[in-house]
Amino acid sequence: MVDMSYDPENDSMYISISSRKAYLTVEFSERIALDVTNSKIPVGVEILEASKFISDLFGKSVSKDRIKSMLCSVTQKDAIYLDFEMRGARRESARFAIPVPYNSPIVAAV
Repeated sequence: MVDMSYDPENDSMYISISSRKAYLTVEFSERIALDVTNSKIPVGVEILEASKFISDLFGKSVSKDRIKSMLCSVTQKDAIYLDFEMRGARRESARFAIPVPYNSPIVAAV
């Protein structure tokens, strides 16, 4: 499991992927940002309005208390996969994929 922290007061979540220093933040949506090194290696993921994000991901309302005790693992292949798990009377899991940033030849030519 990776280091995941959740701040219920700000309703924000940060998932550390690496201990490397972040150089740049890439925003994927209003609520999701990916911190990367200067060579585009993922360092961490920030999720704003985390309770809404998690509730949407699981397809039901998830309390902030349940989010605090949630587990998360990260797999990196063709994308960055965040696997969230809630334990309780029954184990529930959900996966979210973030595309891996790359150096666009179009942007580099500008």
